[in-house]
Amino acid sequence: MINLTINGKAVQAPEGSTILEAARLADIYIPTLCYDKAVEVYGACGLCVVEAEGIPKLLRSCSAKVSEGMVVNTESKRVVQSRKVAMELLMSAHDGDCVAPCQLNCPARTDCQGYVG
Repeated sequence: MINLTINGKAVQAPEGSTILEAARLADIYIPTLCYDKAVEVYGACGLCVVEAEGIPKLLRSCSAKVSEGMVVNTESKRVVQSRKVAMELLMSAHDGDCVAPCQLNCPARTDCQGYVG
């Protein structure tokens, strides 16, 4: 098992797990749109980004593997801002005819408005 910290919480995850998988094991929410265990990970949506200490760029938690002693933050200002930009880009071609909360009718079952505002 790999030991890491996510949002100040000690987490253990099997070796080879992604940050997203480790977070889910610990009941820590990280938003995703494109993640599906049935298909190969490609990290297209950019909503699952997280910060990891010592790594200057944001990581896509759906594809970044956990490492021993890793310290991850899923809700920093930088992470939240990046998710808002990613969602705004994804929604730029959206008709915008939803009424909040739109996840009941959304095929992705996602609270899009929650990401951008």
